[in-house]
Amino acid sequence: MKKTILILTIALGLLVNKSTSAQSVDTMLIQTYNAFDSAKAYPQWLMASNQFKLIAKQSPTYWLANYYAAWSIAILSFNEPTKAKKDPMLDEADAFFAKIEPMDSTNDEVALLGALLAQARLSVDPMSRHGKYGEISDKYLAQVTKLNPNNPRMYYLEGNTKFYTPKLFGGGVDKAQPLYEKAEALFANDSQDIHKPHWGKAVNEKMLAQCKEKK
Repeated sequence: MKKTILILTIALGLLVNKSTSAQSVDTMLIQTYNAFDSAKAYPQWLMASNQFKLIAKQSPTYWLANYYAAWSIAILSFNEPTKAKKDPMLDEADAFFAKIEPMDSTNDEVALLGALLAQARLSVDPMSRHGKYGEISDKYLAQVTKLNPNNPRMYYLEGNTKFYTPKLFGGGVDKAQPLYEKAEALFANDSQDIHKPHWGKAVNEKMLAQCKEKK
């Protein structure tokens, strides 16, 4: 009887420690996300991204830690002024993404992150990479459509694709604006829970404003 109680006590202690540890990681992710989201300049984004990477390395099996590390690097790469640095950055992002990519058939946010990473690669050299990375992005976005057709980030990324594609090749402001508008409507119902990624609303608003200015 005493042995059974001892075993149960140890098991309970391990569960409490695991729960406390998860809560601690979540707290760090929330703080780091808020720092990244409120950043106004590259050095601030870089500092927050480095913090995401540190959290992921300390919690290598936690999908959200790897998700935010890869996501922050992808976003940072769009703002990296030196072209030669972009691919090495994205190589690092891919390493984090590889740990959670098997979830892409069940988790719409993981599939959407795959699309974002492909678009980040495409942006390094759009002319030569359109075929390869355009197809990869489309594959992940098609997966998101199956899993959650109301994900606002899907329409935001599709809007970006149309916005930066010349009108001659099926893109342009007229094609992008309805997608940004669709995303805007869906962002109104977006979760604010750290366990459910909810980035993109502010930048979608900026892109929609650009479309209206250009028309």
